[in-house]
Amino acid sequence: MRLVTTSSDDPAREAWAGEFFDRWYAALAAGEGHDRPDPASWRPEELRAELARGTDHDVLHWLLALDDDGTAAGAADVRVAVHDNRHVARLQIAVPPGSRRRGVGTRLLAAVAEVAAAAGCSVLRAETERPVAHPEGTWPGTVALRRWGFAPGLVEARRQLALPVPARTLDDLEAAARPHAAGYRWWTFPDAVPEPDVEAVAGLMARMSTDAPQGDLAVEPEVWDAARVRSGEALRRAQGRRSWTAVAADAAGTLVGYTTLVQSAHEPDRLQQWDTLVVAEHRGHRLGTLLKVAALRAAVADAPEATRVSTWNATSNVPMIAVNEAMGFRLDELCEELEAPVADVRSALAARDAVRR
Repeated sequence: MRLVTTSSDDPAREAWAGEFFDRWYAALAAGEGHDRPDPASWRPEELRAELARGTDHDVLHWLLALDDDGTAAGAADVRVAVHDNRHVARLQIAVPPGSRRRGVGTRLLAAVAEVAAAAGCSVLRAETERPVAHPEGTWPGTVALRRWGFAPGLVEARRQLALPVPARTLDDLEAAARPHAAGYRWWTFPDAVPEPDVEAVAGLMARMSTDAPQGDLAVEPEVWDAARVRSGEALRRAQGRRSWTAVAADAAGTLVGYTTLVQSAHEPDRLQQWDTLVVAEHRGHRLGTLLKVAALRAAVADAPEATRVSTWNATSNVPMIAVNEAMGFRLDELCEELEAPVADVRSALAARDAVRR
């Protein structure tokens, strides 16, 4: 077995993609999607665009494990932030069922740990997603990560909303919430943030890292400005994604909350609920409900082909979960984020190799 790799700052990445991308993605999709009825994985066109364009806030590393005959045995990627949280290397490792129990995942983890160490990262962060009906503690990805010293940091629940939602449901939710939001106003816009609001929206996005539940993850405040917002919008366009955002302002005109729905041209039947935030000092006014209702109305009016919305919330985020369930979202998967010190993982892998010798 051999590994072939590239990164978003590699001048030869397009040549790598031309030779290896299809096998890399096939291994990723087969590993991620096994035993999951509806994995919300990125489409190949989206990932290919990300590698081709790169991002201004992450350096991406892609790794592919190949058997001697050139068959893809496993795939991994590593993301290292540029502006903030540079101590964390976010990773995913996927091994198709037919290649499991052969040491493929361990080989990829060792390579990932070397990438992280070379980038100066001290923490590895991974996530696993499993159907809620699957027994806890037996999901292969979680078992493998815990074997190498990863500890749970945050559990998120994925819920899905079948579309269309009855108009009466949304009308009733809005009517019940409006009396609590006196003095506030809210509105929606498609795709790019209007120029007068871009700095304020950047400030709200920064607060996602401080105001949203993070569990026991090693998270530092994120750094956002207008340029970073515009860079993310440009990447979404390159990936074939469009979005609808609802924002709320207080009586002084200061933005205090937002939510965003995203649709991919490569998966038009799904809307993904991205960030939803009401800053801590403005909670208790039902703004989360009003924002989500407004964004959903705008999105389904423009994208009637969508059949469902997928959203993720920390299991500790009881107020937002209550909003989602009132809208009709139903639980179907759990996503567990786990972390381990890079040095500890490398030491454990080295100890295993020493025993085998």
